[in-house]
Amino acid sequence: MTDVIQFLWPPFLVAVCLVGIHTYFGILVLARKVIFVDLALAQIAALGATVAFMLGHSAQSMATYGYSLTFTLLAAVLLAFTRAWGTRVPQEALIGVIYVVAAATAILLIDRAPQGAEHLKQILTGNILTSGLNDVVVIVPLYAAVGLLHWLLRRRMTGAGSLAWEFVFYATFGIVVTSSVAIAGVLLVFSFLIIPAAIGVMFAETLSRQLTIGWIVGTFVSASGLAGSFVFDLPTGAAMVCAFGAALALAGALYPFLRGDRQRAMRSTIATVRWIGAVILAGSAVQLAAAPRADQPLMDLAEWAIPSLRTLYFTRAEATTYADASEHAERYRREAEQLNETERRNRTQGEALDDFTVARISSFLKSYGEMRKGEQFVVGEVRARARERVRWSASFGLLALSLLIAPLRWRWLLRK
Repeated sequence: MTDVIQFLWPPFLVAVCLVGIHTYFGILVLARKVIFVDLALAQIAALGATVAFMLGHSAQSMATYGYSLTFTLLAAVLLAFTRAWGTRVPQEALIGVIYVVAAATAILLIDRAPQGAEHLKQILTGNILTSGLNDVVVIVPLYAAVGLLHWLLRRRMTGAGSLAWEFVFYATFGIVVTSSVAIAGVLLVFSFLIIPAAIGVMFAETLSRQLTIGWIVGTFVSASGLAGSFVFDLPTGAAMVCAFGAALALAGALYPFLRGDRQRAMRSTIATVRWIGAVILAGSAVQLAAAPRADQPLMDLAEWAIPSLRTLYFTRAEATTYADASEHAERYRREAEQLNETERRNRTQGEALDDFTVARISSFLKSYGEMRKGEQFVVGEVRARARERVRWSASFGLLALSLLIAPLRWRWLLRK
């Protein structure tokens, strides 16, 4: 446990720094109604990094950062002008055009480059897991300086201003984004910017409370995303983005209960859940009637939770064959796992296996895999035949259950 904390602690500190500055900028972005300006600036910074990549510079070099920052500052000048253009065309539309053009240009540049796809993946998702205290030492003074400048110029930064002040806002924002994209990637930086700020704005009115809520939520979700990616061996950036999305969905679900009419929210929630359940049941009924041999996720889930449900439509012979094939498939799976564990243990303990033993283990694993697939085929075939036999009765039963669950006004329908 201590080793895990030591491993995740540096990237967590980096995430906290990113949450701190981006939540503030996110609140300003929401107030200005330029939601996708972060994506546009991040993509421009990524375009600069792509140009540096094409010129042979490494991803973490100062030259790459210089290219990204130069491109971002040029984009800041363009974005400063978009507010004036926005009198006839919405500024958000112009920001979207900047984003797609920058993204398309980056794709054109790396289309024929060696390792171009890997570079594009790195730009989008980043690799915050490899960040450490060296990054903290760099970004903390930078973010602190930007925060201090915004505090001193807070009256100028909170609303629309002259062209010069618009450039200052977008330039300082671009400096932050350039540094952040190099660490966390485009997608995660956008999540840091919008989602904690949106939750803060959702539940508070003043800037101080919005920041407090955003910082708390962002810190907790960052820790959860990092821990989840480590435990389940998932790509860290993508896992954190999904964690932020789940946090926003949860906040949206809780909002009616915390800030609105709780009784009405409860009734709406129950009705929604009932409609979702009714639609799933009706869809499963139609699928079972039309294609009984196809995958039936709802029935599979129900049988996994309550295995005795199979006795409702399995014959005695089918039940025996199903149980026997399942038992053999599980046994072959355990045997393969034991062989893998033996080979892994010998490799990690420094006891090298000879070529004959390695070949023998490989042969056994292949045999176990083929035999397991055979038993799984038997399991699927027995289940498919049984479901095909009861397709109509089971379909009508599911359809009737969906009608009972649906929040229909039966009295009103009967009167009509």
